[in-house]
This record gives sequence, structure tokens and C-alpha cells, in this order.
Amino acid sequence: MREEKAKALTDGSGAMLLAQMAEVERFAPLVQYLLRSMQAGGELALRLVEHMIADAEAYLATGEAAGVVRPSRDRAARTRYLAYQATGSMLLWFTLHGADAEPEDFPALFRRYVEELVLPALELFTQGLLVDRSMLDEYLMYVPDPPRAGDADNAAR
Repeated sequence: MREEKAKALTDGSGAMLLAQMAEVERFAPLVQYLLRSMQAGGELALRLVEHMIADAEAYLATGEAAGVVRPSRDRAARTRYLAYQATGSMLLWFTLHGADAEPEDFPALFRRYVEELVLPALELFTQGLLVDRSMLDEYLMYVPDPPRAGDADNAAR
């Protein structure tokens, strides 16, 4: 999964995205395991999510270096937010649409999930949501400066 996400965030082409979507079912067993682990909670779920966040931070940094991903004021915080959004969204969707899915039914269900969310996700990530940055500018006036990019010691605090 890490390798596929790194490819997408360094290639940045529609062809790469479409190729990955064409074979999305191959990730279904891993995604189903991930969902079940998060639903169970506990130490395993915490370690799993923290591992996913560390992986995501690495491939987002690779995407930044490739010029496909915009740099962040606080890469670690952005990565954590994205991971929580992605896993929370997936947990909710599958709870509503496939909580009792059998393993053999899960690949088709996973394809449906991906197809429903790719367009709004791409639109949000490529075009943004807000029409200007006035809320960000106001917020930045009232918070301390985030850690500098690459300052891992400060980012962990």
C-alpha cells in the first residue's frame, strides 16, 4: 500500500490514478483487516494507525520533493489530520454500507467506496474548498508559529 501511495504522489498523473483504480480490489483484504482492527480498538489499533501515519508522512514528503504535493506549514500535523479523515471516513462508510460484509463480498464493496469518493476527494485536494485564505490568515495571527519543515523534534511536541 505504501509503495502504491508513494507512486501516486510522485507520478501525479491521471494515468497512474486510473491504473491504480483498475485494480483496487487487490487491496480489499488489507483494507478489511485495517477496518476490523480499528473497530476493535485498543493497543493494536493505536499502533497500526500510528504506523500508517508515519508511512503517510514519508510518502507525502516524497511527493513534496517530487513537486506533486504542496509543502505544509506543519507536515506532521497535516499528515495526522489526513490519516484521521481518511480512516474515519472509511470506518463510517463501511459501518453504514457493509458492516456485515463477508470477505468474498468485500472487494466489490471496496470498489464502490472508492468510486463514490474519488471525485470529491480529488476535487477537494486539487481545487480546494474555500475561495480565499482569509480564515487561514486570521487563524495564523492568533496561534504560535508551527514547527519549521524538517524540524522533527518540534513537530513531535
